[in-house]
Amino acid sequence: MHTTSATPRGGRRFNSRWLTRPIAALLVAGLAIIGALGAIVASAAVPTFPDNLVVFPDRDFISVEGFQGHKGETATVEIKRGATVMGSARAVVSGEDVAFEINHPGGACWGAGTSLKVTPDIRPGDVAVIKFPDGTSQDVTVQDTHASDAVQDGAKVTVSGHIDPGMNKDFMEQRIVNPDLLDFVGKRDVRAAPGPLTPAPKGGYSSSLEFPTASTFVATYVFENADPAVAEEAANTAANSDLGERAMAWQEQDADGNRQGLTIAEFGEAGGPGMGGCPAGPADQPAPAGTGAYVMSADKTSMKVTWTPAAAQPGAAAVTGYSVEALEGTTSTTGVRSGTTQRTGVDGTTATFTGMDPAENYTVEVRSMTGTKTSDVFPMQASAAPGIPAGDTTAPKLTVSPAINPTGVTEANSVTVGSDTANAQLFFTTGDTAIIEGGLPTDAAKLVTGPIPITGPTTLHLLAIDRAGNYDLAQGSFAPPTAVAPTAPTSLTATAGQESATLKWTATDPTITGYGVQVYDSLTGKPAGALQETTAKTLTVTKLAADTAYTFSVKAKNGAGYGVESTKSASFTPTKITDQITITSAKWKSGDFRIQGTASKVGATVSVRTGSATGPSMGSQLVTAAALPATGGAYDIRLRNAAAGTGNPGKIWVTSSGDGVAGPFTVTNG
Repeated sequence: MHTTSATPRGGRRFNSRWLTRPIAALLVAGLAIIGALGAIVASAAVPTFPDNLVVFPDRDFISVEGFQGHKGETATVEIKRGATVMGSARAVVSGEDVAFEINHPGGACWGAGTSLKVTPDIRPGDVAVIKFPDGTSQDVTVQDTHASDAVQDGAKVTVSGHIDPGMNKDFMEQRIVNPDLLDFVGKRDVRAAPGPLTPAPKGGYSSSLEFPTASTFVATYVFENADPAVAEEAANTAANSDLGERAMAWQEQDADGNRQGLTIAEFGEAGGPGMGGCPAGPADQPAPAGTGAYVMSADKTSMKVTWTPAAAQPGAAAVTGYSVEALEGTTSTTGVRSGTTQRTGVDGTTATFTGMDPAENYTVEVRSMTGTKTSDVFPMQASAAPGIPAGDTTAPKLTVSPAINPTGVTEANSVTVGSDTANAQLFFTTGDTAIIEGGLPTDAAKLVTGPIPITGPTTLHLLAIDRAGNYDLAQGSFAPPTAVAPTAPTSLTATAGQESATLKWTATDPTITGYGVQVYDSLTGKPAGALQETTAKTLTVTKLAADTAYTFSVKAKNGAGYGVESTKSASFTPTKITDQITITSAKWKSGDFRIQGTASKVGATVSVRTGSATGPSMGSQLVTAAALPATGGAYDIRLRNAAAGTGNPGKIWVTSSGDGVAGPFTVTNG
């Protein structure tokens, strides 16, 4: 049974700094209507209470809240702009109300546990994604709204700002945060919610939030007693990490008023690292560094330099070219080292130097360029190897795994290439492309930086060449292994919920690309809905019938298609959905008693009770669909004359035929 108090738990941020509790009188039901049994569907992406992601785009900061069901697990958070990951971090879920924070003192830096060492510049429209080891994930979209500086006019303060025309304007609030306001209005902030000028619940001021155009808003605050001193305190709040004007918007709001997928845009806040030691933001990143290698021709008069393309951090300025420098080992009496330099375009990966002095032992430096910025020197492969020995004629020996089949095709997902000496560089080409010319790798030759993936029938040409120009060649035909469908997943478990269930299973085959999940009616053995597909090892299904036993099975797929279906799980039985009820208003005056609120089950019967949730009923009504844009249901019970009673009942409860309960709620006069 679910009980809702007069003041719902909005936003679920327990640190008062975030101040995400909604005002009860402005509660808007946001829970989707639960339909009758039909096709089984997967759970929504936005976290549901008590879990949440709160995004502060101006500070590039995220607070991860709740997720106690994943306590002790390492979660991955990503900021995505379209298909591009702009920033990422890993942290352990604490099991407390705040699971962890990113880019905030005491939390994790962006880049923690990942290779993406950049603090992302979080912008409206970006998507924050949290992922867990079991394959589950949720995400929120950063809302497009921001506030400007407050303007004072006597005892009145206004804050204007921007809002995307497509946003739900009922899911928005504007606030000014300043602890000095506590002495004047009884709170450390003042708040404006959509609607006309309305007195604050604790007094001290009235506020409104209106939308002059589809893309603008104006919040107005009028302070009691026409006191300009209070208005000045609010209007001149200094912007910092805790204070100032902010625009708050959220994606969803449930029947209890919990705000899910919350964006808090803070006026005047600077982005970038939120604490010392965190990586720079995109605008402050240096040019990125890659890796390089060089080899000499056998006569030591030519040199081939090869490097891996350097990719800029997401959001940073792109690489514009490369600088390649060959410095002579000999130093002049004044400490000067001579050399030669080449510049390439952004697509350059090789440079060939000719006319080299065979007696010199050259140092090669490769740097990427981003406009006027240059990177650190690329680490050169085999940099620990000694200089080129005079008269070295011993060729390095290639090693290839799996071994090349000299008369046929070798099946492999990838090919690993090595050499018997650290003073050798490894190159490859495919198809009919030549790998060596004039004693040096061709411009088409690619530096081997790891296992070479085999995604189809491929002819590989392989080269190991040392700095003295000695080399070894190999050639072979390769193809991916013939795909075999995966075996059935095991360890099937199901946790039943309200007309829903969370299904999990185990599979270890690395070739698996997805799963097909089928739920069955235990009594008839027939499928209960269509086959559901997922890439995770878990799936939440909804719209199941209450008090009905189900089982489920899973089959895995890879490039060869689906494998056999698993053995069915043990039975699980969902319970019925408890109606979620709120009371938003209850007013009594002689001969007239009106109670209004929301309910998640349209068509259910709600009753007003006194004394307790099981006390006598004063009246009942069917729940009807809420007026758009709100979702869910609403009720408006009006009792007149004798039915209204002879006096204010004080406290009331509202109960539902769907087992929901709200209350106690204090009835006001008027």
